Amino acid sequence: MPAIAIRPATPEDAAILADLATRTFRETFEQHTSGPDLEAFLATAYGEAIQQAELEDPARPARILEVEGVPMGFLQLRLGHREPGVPGERPVELQRIYVLRAAQDGGRGAALMAEAVEMAQAWGADVLWLGVWENNHKALAFYARSGFREVGDHVFQIGNQVDRDLILALDLGRDLP
Repeated sequence: MPAIAIRPATPEDAAILADLATRTFRETFEQHTSGPDLEAFLATAYGEAIQQAELEDPARPARILEVEGVPMGFLQLRLGHREPGVPGERPVELQRIYVLRAAQDGGRGAALMAEAVEMAQAWGADVLWLGVWENNHKALAFYARSGFREVGDHVFQIGNQVDRDLILALDLGRDLP
């Protein structure tokens, strides 16, 4: 099994995150989204300047997954952010947990998830939550195995395409409603 490492992302890693986000999002959604809508979304959501600004924000810590020294995925949290239905007093959003298809199915996603949980707990979070497209069955199965449960939904729009995301939450060991 190739060696993996998970390291903190810094603003100097903006190009790496922009590339990984664009590639993983395209791998997952290209067949479900029109070309112009997808391209416009990728440019406005994952551009290098956007990633740098997010990495400079202390409320958006990120980690990069490397396999044999090559970036293959990342996670990004958003501290203190919540959606309606998210329980707890001190929520943390798992804004992104992206692993390139070539690096999936080897426990790497689980390693990133464990890192996300550890980071959220270190911040004092009582719940970790995320949004996921209702038809992303592989991701839904992964989140169910990780202990997440559905607590709501919201609209996710890519250009003119409107999708439904499920809001999933993971209790981090405190008493939640």
